[in-house]
Amino acid sequence: MQAAFSARVGHALPRWRILFTLHENGQCSQKMLAERCRLDPASLTRLLQAMQQQGWVARSADPHDNRVTNATLTPAGQAVVDEALPRRAAFFEDALQGLSPEEVQTLSRLLDVLERNFAHAGATRTPVED
Repeated sequence: MQAAFSARVGHALPRWRILFTLHENGQCSQKMLAERCRLDPASLTRLLQAMQQQGWVARSADPHDNRVTNATLTPAGQAVVDEALPRRAAFFEDALQGLSPEEVQTLSRLLDVLERNFAHAGATRTPVED
């Protein structure tokens, strides 16, 4: 799925998640981006640095808390998102072909449940024996 998405939309899925999250939410802290995009903080920082060098993202210290770094799309970044959104929509339209609206809704609900269950399972640690 990731390879097909990247080929069709023109962006690797982790990068796209960051761009799309900033598009939907505006300015975000790096911590929130890491959580929403399901990326570890180090990977997120590397991706943000690369996008900052491309002129797509601006990062700055939070005016209320210097320990927090915020990210936002630049006008160039917004143009990148605007250009990719129709390709993203076409990708998902093709991927969901043959499913009724009810089936798509059921699939979405089931994937939400699985995502919550995976998050819970990942947070519940069991001791590993040597």
